[in-house]
Amino acid sequence: MMTKQEVIDAMRRDIGIEAEPGEWHVMTQQWIDDYVDLTGETGWIHTDVERSKQSRLGNTIAPGNMGIAILPKLSRAISPYSRYPRKYSLNQGWDRIRFLQPLLTGSRIRARSKLLAIEERPDGSLRVEVEFRIEVEGSDKPWLAGVKVGRFFFE
Repeated sequence: MMTKQEVIDAMRRDIGIEAEPGEWHVMTQQWIDDYVDLTGETGWIHTDVERSKQSRLGNTIAPGNMGIAILPKLSRAISPYSRYPRKYSLNQGWDRIRFLQPLLTGSRIRARSKLLAIEERPDGSLRVEVEFRIEVEGSDKPWLAGVKVGRFFFE
């Protein structure tokens, strides 16, 4: 297992380098329905397939906050949260999160990530900033873009 200093050194080398993209996943109506059941988000544009066909979008769309919720699934293999060993980590929130386009049901999506910064804290932890994007196949614009802030603990 890597020592804390080896992890810090590896992370410093990776700052600013985009990781390989994650695997493609299809945004299904079932995923949306499961998310809506859990969160109570009941907008018809997410749940009413027939009514949504009549909208300017022509289909249901995934709730924006769902993107945040599924990022661990989309990014598990590629994220700095998966690549660097530590005892545990805590999520501290998001900076500059944006939903840049509606995500139509049936779209193929995948995550991309880039380690932006690390900062050693007085308690021995690391403050970690990671940029995440959820790409949409066939689009130059991501569905979601934001910077996740967290802490890595080694003891």
